[in-house]
Amino acid sequence: MLCDDGMKRNIGFTEELATQRNSPESPYRKRTRTSNLSSYDTMRPSYRSTNETRMHSKRGRTRLSTTLFLNATCICDSPDIWSVSAVFTVALLLMMTTASAVAMKARKHEEQLRFTLIISRHGVRAPLTPAIAYAAQPWPEWEVPLGHLTPHGADALRQMGTYMRQDLADHGLFPASGCPVHTAIYLYSDADERNISSSRATFDAFAPACDRLPVHTVDPKTSDPLFRTPSLVPHSADSINERRAALLAETQNVLSPSSHAQLELLAHILAPDPVHPAEKSILGPSDQPPADPTDIIAASRPRSIASEIVEDLLLEFLDDKPLAKVGWGRVDESTLRKLLPIRVAAFNLERRTPLFARATTSNLLAHILETLDQAASSVATSGALGSPGNRLVYISGHDGDLTGIGGLLGLHWIADDDPDDTPPDSQIVFELWERAGSSRYTIRIRYRAQTLDQLRDASMLKSDNPPAEVLLTPTGCTTPTDCPFRLFRKAALSRLDPKYVRAALAQSQVAR
Repeated sequence: MLCDDGMKRNIGFTEELATQRNSPESPYRKRTRTSNLSSYDTMRPSYRSTNETRMHSKRGRTRLSTTLFLNATCICDSPDIWSVSAVFTVALLLMMTTASAVAMKARKHEEQLRFTLIISRHGVRAPLTPAIAYAAQPWPEWEVPLGHLTPHGADALRQMGTYMRQDLADHGLFPASGCPVHTAIYLYSDADERNISSSRATFDAFAPACDRLPVHTVDPKTSDPLFRTPSLVPHSADSINERRAALLAETQNVLSPSSHAQLELLAHILAPDPVHPAEKSILGPSDQPPADPTDIIAASRPRSIASEIVEDLLLEFLDDKPLAKVGWGRVDESTLRKLLPIRVAAFNLERRTPLFARATTSNLLAHILETLDQAASSVATSGALGSPGNRLVYISGHDGDLTGIGGLLGLHWIADDDPDDTPPDSQIVFELWERAGSSRYTIRIRYRAQTLDQLRDASMLKSDNPPAEVLLTPTGCTTPTDCPFRLFRKAALSRLDPKYVRAALAQSQVAR
């Protein structure tokens, strides 16, 4: 075989080395076959000059092996040094293969998922209170009572439950099949029917053919302060000034030229015929900036009313109703996406604005942090949900809870082309990862949601059809995957307003 110049330099170096080895005075003579490492170190300068290859990539390792093979074949034309070259080549390949395998194994086990907490919105439900006065035509009938989870909504939740099990199995937290130990999972839900039923539907699919996991909740006759927080403290001058400043900073979420166009589109859907108007117009006198900008209720009109109506149209679409019946046949997916910013802006104003996020979500986030603390320390913590032995804690809440957590922690996401939206069955996922050989925990936070099409079709979620997921950068850190839990915890605690935090959880019971 003919050799190029680089190979000839390699051969020249090897021939010189071989000559030294054959000399009685050679320091290499006694260790020619006893030390592959010294052979690798001796050949290393030639390898570096001949093969400018990056060893940490698979492609680089392949290219290096090929070049070494060519060098060995070329050297084969020089019979005096074939044995030396062959030894060096084999030694190099063995060293590289072993090092690569060790490195890959080390990377695989560098961190392990130890605990997951999920705060999820319930599934697709019937409207809470149809805005009858704002529509010229009757709203459609639903097969379940107002506010209840629909059968189709339960189907979509089961798809998410199956996906969650596979996702957690892929990360080693649970086996891919079989019935999990009840003490490994803790389910907590708001007392509304839609929340309890959503938890059951999700985990019926998470652990199929197994005994149902208990869902913990408060007495349905009471209000759970984890989800129902008192409104702003209104009596102090400081509070009023804070309220005014917060509102004025969010004027783009109250009224704007683009929102006015969206409201006009919604008004046309509700009452397209001027001859037959609705009892009330979404573009009524309330479509003016309020005289008192400290009044959040007045300032958010008509956004708050429009937001509820857009939500009802969204629920009709997601419940897989025929398009001829969604918005009286005037709303398809394209139209719906034009209307969704109304809903998001209203939630941003009422729940994501920092002042209101502290008031509505400080208590929930405080208990989430306590639960993460408990998991990291393996010691029972006052105010934590579940017990130290839990590997998964699942909380079924509401869209406002996810929006409030996003506002309090400064988290933003774009999923399914919708920024900061919280559709049914959307989730914020908190994960504790442990460094191998240490007790150091890092935290990762993800937003996860089914797309509108996935919810409408209740389609199977799998690797080639996953829900939308966004890896978020935890508060207090600059990277999404290497954030020490202690730093996140410190930063998150600084965002809480203590006057809205209750140290103890409400007394709970297993839902019937």
